[in-house]
Amino acid sequence: MRLALLLSLCLCVHATEVVVRGPLTTVLPMAFPRGATGIEVRISVPAEAPRDLGYGVFVADHAGTWWQRPLASGLSPGVHVQRVDLSEALAAEPPPASWAALRQPQRAGVYLWSSATRAVTVRVEVGFPAAALRTLSPVLTDLRPGRPRLAVGELYELQVRPEPLPIDPYDDGQFTLRLRIQEPDGSERVVSGFLREVMTPFDRGDREDMRPRAPLCYAVRFRPRLPGRHRLSLEAAWPDGRRAAAELPAVQATGAPATGIVRVDPADPRYFSVDGAFWWPVGLNLHSPFDLRSRDVIKTRLTPARGTHTYAAILERLAAAGGNACEIWLSSWNLGLQWRSDWPGFAGLEGIHLANAERLDLILDRAWLLGIRVKPVINNHGQASPRTDREWKDSPLNAANGGPCATPAEVFTHPQALAAQERVRRYIVARWADHPAIWGWKLWSEIDLTAGVGEPMRLWHEQAAARWHALDPSGRGVTTHWAGDYRRVDHAIAGLPGIDYLCLDAYRRARADQDPTPLVDILAGSLSDPNRGLARFAKPVVVTEYGAGSGESPEDFRAVDHLTGAWIALVSGHAAAPMLWWWEWVDQGGRWAPYGAIRRFLADEDLRGSEARSVVLLAEAPDVRLWCRTWIRPGHALGYLLEINWGARGGRPPTVAGSVIRVSDQVEAGMLRVSWWDADSGLRLSQTDLDHPGGVLELHPEPFAGHVGWKIERLRRED
Repeated sequence: MRLALLLSLCLCVHATEVVVRGPLTTVLPMAFPRGATGIEVRISVPAEAPRDLGYGVFVADHAGTWWQRPLASGLSPGVHVQRVDLSEALAAEPPPASWAALRQPQRAGVYLWSSATRAVTVRVEVGFPAAALRTLSPVLTDLRPGRPRLAVGELYELQVRPEPLPIDPYDDGQFTLRLRIQEPDGSERVVSGFLREVMTPFDRGDREDMRPRAPLCYAVRFRPRLPGRHRLSLEAAWPDGRRAAAELPAVQATGAPATGIVRVDPADPRYFSVDGAFWWPVGLNLHSPFDLRSRDVIKTRLTPARGTHTYAAILERLAAAGGNACEIWLSSWNLGLQWRSDWPGFAGLEGIHLANAERLDLILDRAWLLGIRVKPVINNHGQASPRTDREWKDSPLNAANGGPCATPAEVFTHPQALAAQERVRRYIVARWADHPAIWGWKLWSEIDLTAGVGEPMRLWHEQAAARWHALDPSGRGVTTHWAGDYRRVDHAIAGLPGIDYLCLDAYRRARADQDPTPLVDILAGSLSDPNRGLARFAKPVVVTEYGAGSGESPEDFRAVDHLTGAWIALVSGHAAAPMLWWWEWVDQGGRWAPYGAIRRFLADEDLRGSEARSVVLLAEAPDVRLWCRTWIRPGHALGYLLEINWGARGGRPPTVAGSVIRVSDQVEAGMLRVSWWDADSGLRLSQTDLDHPGGVLELHPEPFAGHVGWKIERLRRED
């Protein structure tokens, strides 16, 4: 009678006859109903059952990890009843993943065993008690505050387990956890909590496994931005109005005020700054830890999929070479957080890939330690494309996979798709918005290759950017990205106030059987083209993919783009050095020199200023064509001189002798310091002070190989 009553209160009940035949274990699996808090089992054992018959219960999450609890063995004939509360511990198979009800089980059931080889039939009834049966008072348990003494910018993290546990830990309507921070200056900051499972990466050589090392919990993070005492209070709320709170030990921070956040510079919005200091990114597109396209197109070796271990090694080499920035994709094969639930680690539209979230933690921390900032790409174009790098067939939004969208274009319009994107957005901001290694939020790669077009696409960007800015009030920039080159940029989207900077490709016509398009035309034209140039938006322009063509190209073409790209971008007014797509080609060939070269040239330079601009200069030499530009501001000029044919085709750089650069016909008289720089190494070749009488100013460089950098600085008489 009692069992019948209990089962009637369950979310669902399964009853079946099960044939048990040893020595193998017999498993009775079933879907785990959302909102259940336990498993209740009734087993009817016949008289002829073997004497060592035993049974237990199990649950499994979306990743296939299995937890179990053996309940009884040596069952006597008759009825046996057991109930397991899922707030209690279960054993992982294999260890060491710890159980917590926050894991959102996908499957559950009963397993039976016996050493006897004869078959026996038992009746099994399984019910799942509903959360409504639990009447826990709200409480925050296992509270572990962060360290009470920190340097400004150092991470504070607390961990806690709320009771009752939310049915859906990723739904802000089901449960909210917030930390209120009273800053030393009297202002208040509020940050949200997020679900976390602390894991350790294990390098198998051919791939990386993430192994849990602590119980699943909620975490809250912040970094002090001001020195002084920070008062903290933790608040939790459930949808029925119940609340819990905890006062926490204050945090004392030391050091100079700083946020470490990259922002579009308020005085010169064409560039970035960090706490007022000029920042010009130099780095690579590290989209994923291996590149099938690079292997197939330019015959690089495929890097083993070693996850964070690969990134740690590449980031160290990039930093050693002089790089300070990179781009990384949150893709389904790399660090994605939301994808179809039958792929390992993913939970469809309902959950977050917690192992990938841990990986991103490790990558960001490593990058920050090395002085590198990361631009995460939230969505890659294939996820919503039926034709280019097609991943729509595997999307959890696809109706064919049980999702809400009949077509990939509905990714940008369907209410359920937008809700799923908001779920990921909230998680990302809660976990990483305060991390200084985050350069900015890139909404899509190559948005023009998706199925989204026209006004729906513009509206999606307007609304998505507004949500990013509302959730992350730090002032960090939001961007999106176009394929090909600057001529494919949608000006209706580029002009949106919420799109803070513009990302694009700079691939060129670069086939051996065709006259190649010079890279100077693409990079300089990105801003200066009178018809499609992007200077009209007065926003930072960043090339995040380039390197000859996007497909097969001669090796010399790619090599010369790699050598010259940063220099051309610098004097054309770009907000960053262009990022080469072919990172395995760089790494496997030891082609790291260009990153240090441009960083050495730019040491202590600041390109900002209302009067700063790019100027085309006349440059001539016998028997060759030259391209020359300068980024000029009052009293200072940075210049670059390039032999055009070599800049388009590469190969052995020609020695250029007898060249002349005409800087201006009207230069004010005074002392000038002229320096020449090796563009391959970034080292200064020579420096000369000259007393200019006024009027025409011409520069006469020494013979150079292919390209050369230069600077002019106006000196005061006392210098």
